[in-house]
Parts: sequence; C-alpha cells; structure tokens
Amino acid sequence: MKTLFGAAALSLALAAALQPAQAQEVVIGVPVASTGIFSFAAVPGRNGIETALEELNASGELGSLKLKLLIEDTASDKNQATTLVSRFAQYDKAAVILGPTSSVEAFAALPVAQEQGVPVVSTASADVTRVGDWIFKSNATPATIMQALGEQAAARLAPKTVAYVFNRDNDAYIAQKNGVKDLFEAKGIKTVAEETIVGSDTDFTALATKLAALDIDTLLISTTAETSANIIIQARQAGLSDKVRILGTPSMASQQFLKVGGSAVEGTIFVADYFLESNSPLNKTFVENYQRKFKIAPDVFAAIGYNQLKVAAAAIKAAGPTYDRAAIRAALLTVKDLPTVLGGGKLTINDNRTPTYGGFVLTVKGGAFTLL
Repeated sequence: MKTLFGAAALSLALAAALQPAQAQEVVIGVPVASTGIFSFAAVPGRNGIETALEELNASGELGSLKLKLLIEDTASDKNQATTLVSRFAQYDKAAVILGPTSSVEAFAALPVAQEQGVPVVSTASADVTRVGDWIFKSNATPATIMQALGEQAAARLAPKTVAYVFNRDNDAYIAQKNGVKDLFEAKGIKTVAEETIVGSDTDFTALATKLAALDIDTLLISTTAETSANIIIQARQAGLSDKVRILGTPSMASQQFLKVGGSAVEGTIFVADYFLESNSPLNKTFVENYQRKFKIAPDVFAAIGYNQLKVAAAAIKAAGPTYDRAAIRAALLTVKDLPTVLGGGKLTINDNRTPTYGGFVLTVKGGAFTLL
C-alpha cells in the first residue's frame, strides 16, 4: 500500500513539474495624449510602445511573463492625466506607469504616482524626476540634449546675435531654450530678444513682425512641432531674412513639422534623440517592424516610446520573482548599457533616474531630415 501511495505521489509530482509555467501578468498603465495639442508626440510614441511589445512577445525573452498594457487617452489635459494615473495606481494595480506624454500633464499627475509608490517611466521632456524618487525619465533632460545643438551651432555657424521664442507655460521648453541660451552667452554670443508664447496660441502675426524687424543672425524656437512650423512660416512671410538661421528642439524631429512647415522649414537645424537613418541592427529591426505595422516611418517620438517600454521591460524582467513595484523601481536604478535605438546605442540610467545616450544634430534638407 505504501508503494502504491508513494508511486501515486511521485506521479502527481512529475505531472506538476511537467505542466507549463503559469504566465505571470504584469499590468502597465499607459496614459498618453492620443488627442489634443500633444498628440503629435503621443500617437507615434504609443505606436512605438506597441511595436516594442510585439517584439518582446515574439522574441520570448520575457519567458512566462505577460505584459498587459492599459492604454488610455489623456486628451492632452492635465486633469484627465491625473485621473488616469490615480486609476492605474489604485484600481488597476499597475506595477509601472509609462507616461504621461507632456511636462504639463506630468507635473500635475505624477505626484499621485509618487504618493502611491508606483514607478513611472515618463516621456515628458522636463526634469520630472524632481517630483520624487519613484519617477524616472525615458529620454534625456532638455538642457542635456540641447547642449549638443548649442556646441555644434556655436562651432559651425558662429552666431553673434540671437533671438529666442519659447513656451512660457511649459517647463521643458523653457529648459530647452535655456540650455542653448546659457551656453551661447557663456561663449559671448549676444541675446537680442526673448519672446514668449503659450501653448494655445495660433496667431503669430505680431510676433512675426517683431522678429522680422530684429537685427539677428540666429533664431531659436522652443515649442511644439506644429507651432514651431507656423512661427517660421509667418516670420518668413513677415520678412525675416533667409540669412537668419533657425534652430530648434527635439519637437522638430516630427513628420508633423515637415508636413506643416513645407519649404519654409528647409535648413532648420535642431537636436534629436533619434535618427531614422541610423544603421544599427536594432534600429533597422525597429524601423522594419514599425513600418510594417503602421505603414509609416517612425519618428523621434516613436523611438522614445519604443525605448520607454524596452527600459521598463528590462527592469520588470530583473524584478523577479515578485515583480512588485518596489522591485521594479530597484531594477530601474540598475539599468546600464541597455541597447537602444536612441543616441549612441547604449542607455544607462544615472543617479538622477535619467537616461544618458547622446544625441543627433539634424537639419531639414530636400524636405527630409539629415545629419548636419
């Protein structure tokens, strides 16, 4: 009898061992501005996240782990972003949050994630890590990324007199402007004027007239892709000389900038986290998969979204066996030399919970982006 019971127990143990491991589901909240003023960045960013998820599932690198994305539209509204972050944290029990898209939304919503102890990997341009120690960035800080533009512009264009136009209601665009302005002034380059706008502005007639009358050789614009293009169009129409070089932010690395600006944005110079024509194997795979899925080439925001999920997935994988919020946060702090489509191809999260990877200085030539 003992033998029979022993054999039965052994059979059950072997059967259990041979059963496939039950998939453990990790919920990821994704509040993105699929509509509204920040949709130019959010839609390709969301598409990049979805591309990364397909690659992760196809590769099998997560093993039995299953990532469940809860993608919701903030409508570019900070109150909606706050509501969604609260829902993800408290109701959906998200292990990590990817978002929100913009700095305006992030500074309103992320204190909720910080209070609830949910790790966040945000695409917001500003330094949102100052909200608290549960907040991480998926892309470089504004001042850091703009330094590459400032250095190359100073060396290759030798500007002497500069005007700046920027969003006064967006911390990221203020920081991006200051990143170049501070560098230029340290090199003795004169600031002639600083003009401000708000995100809802659409009529730049008065601003364009003022810019055209300035004695400058360089104009830096720090705002959204579509707004940047409209300012350039209206300034040229108002008589801004073709000899005035126009510099800009990573927002210009958007197909929307080319679509709206047309020939008026030819020759514009800006910095970007991503370059479509990079010949790295990882980028070639990304571009191929993205184009197959969405029938359009990825832009910088698509690449940042793609990278955002890849960073989160690497941390989640390393956070086993619990895969809880605290373990994921701890794992994010250890990300080092992670292959990425951004910058130089290797990403490391620094002590400020911000990635470093380098950047590209691009220009518009023949209606397309190319290295300066």
